[in-house]
Amino acid sequence: METFLVIATVILAAGLAFTFWQLNELRNKYSSFLKGGESKTIEQLLKSYSSEVKDVNRKLDALAGFSAQLHKTTALSLTRVGFVRFNPFDDTGGDQSFCLALIDSSETGFVLSSIHARTGTRMYAKEIISGKSTHHLSDEEALALTKATTQKLPLPKV
Repeated sequence: METFLVIATVILAAGLAFTFWQLNELRNKYSSFLKGGESKTIEQLLKSYSSEVKDVNRKLDALAGFSAQLHKTTALSLTRVGFVRFNPFDDTGGDQSFCLALIDSSETGFVLSSIHARTGTRMYAKEIISGKSTHHLSDEEALALTKATTQKLPLPKV
């Protein structure tokens, strides 16, 4: 019977030591959770965190609204560009004439052409709606428009 009591005492002492070790681990975790703010209760900390989360959510909603407005604005921006240089006359050199197509995401914008000759330079602008012009486009203007419409825009990294 004495042996049994000794074994039981050793097992209880080991269990008690293990319990104290676990209690110490729990205290360490609790103090790291409080981060030095021991005067606050867990309820106060949770209320504080909840308030911070609500504030972050409000700011995130505002940012989402701003992003949606920015998306609408950029859809109307002239973001696609097509540019062609050419020489329309045999007596001039250097490809000083050009066509510049500027369109938005719905392929609406304009083509600007500059024709350079020895006697002067003339500029023409033609409106583009949904990728088409109501005016006849020269080969160079059509090429500039094709370059603009087939241009791949980089996707934003999210």
